[in-house]
Amino acid sequence: MKLKDINVFNFFNIIKIIYIMGVLIDRIGLRMLVDGNGLVDNFKNNSLYFYDKYLKSDDEVRAIDIKDINPGGFYHFHYADDSNWMKWSPVFVADYKKVYNQIIVFAVNFNFIPLQIRAFIFDNFILEKDFEKDRFLKVNYEGIYSELLRYGYEYSLVEYNAIQLKLVHKIQMDLVPRFLISAHPKNKYDPEKLKDIWESKLEDKAKRNEEIVSAMLNEFYDVQSEIKDKYVLLRDHIKRLQTSAIKYGNKW
Repeated sequence: MKLKDINVFNFFNIIKIIYIMGVLIDRIGLRMLVDGNGLVDNFKNNSLYFYDKYLKSDDEVRAIDIKDINPGGFYHFHYADDSNWMKWSPVFVADYKKVYNQIIVFAVNFNFIPLQIRAFIFDNFILEKDFEKDRFLKVNYEGIYSELLRYGYEYSLVEYNAIQLKLVHKIQMDLVPRFLISAHPKNKYDPEKLKDIWESKLEDKAKRNEEIVSAMLNEFYDVQSEIKDKYVLLRDHIKRLQTSAIKYGNKW
C-alpha cells in the first residue's frame, strides 16, 4: 500500500461498480479532478489549503469554542500531547462523556486511517442534504465504531481530554471531501507505517474489541490506581492517556 499518483476519480468509479456507494464518494471523485493531478497532488494541495485555513478562521473552516463541539461533525484539533498524530488531529467527533470533572471527547482520528479508506467508512452515513444544509451526521458512537470494526480500524476511535484541546476548527460539510484527503503538514503521511499498524492490530482484533466493549472510561483516567488486570491489549493505551493527562491536563 503505497501513496501512488493514481487517478483516484477512476479508482472510486471502479469501486462503485462493485459496491453501491453514496454521495461522499461521488464528491471526492469530482474534487480529484479539480484539486490536483492524482492522489499525491491532491493530498499535497489539500493539506496546504487547510493549513492556511488553520492559521485563521472563516465560514468554511471556523475556529470555535470547545463547548461548541458537537457529535456528528468534522473538526481539526490542536491538542496538547507528545504524539504528533494526536497533536494535529483531523477528526470526526462521535460522542463525549463526563469523567470526574472533565469532558472526554470520542473522535475518529484520520491520522490512523489510509487516505483510500477514509471515505468508505463515512459513505453510508452521509446524505446529500447533509452537504446542502451543513448539518451534523446522524451517527452515534456505536454506529461509527461498528463501521470502523468492519474495516479493522476501530483503534482509530480515540479519546481526547477536552482540557488539553488548545484550538478547534469546525470543517464545513462542503469541504469534507477535501478534508478527508489531507493532513497537517507537520504530520508525515506514511502508508507503510499505517499498514504495519493495521496488520498488527488485526491479530488481536477480537480480544481488543472484547476489552473495549467491557471498558469503564473512569478507570482509564483513574491515575491514583493500578490499571485493572482485565485490560491487556488496552493497557498501553490507558497508560498513554494517563501520562498525557498528567503532563498536559493541568488537573492532576
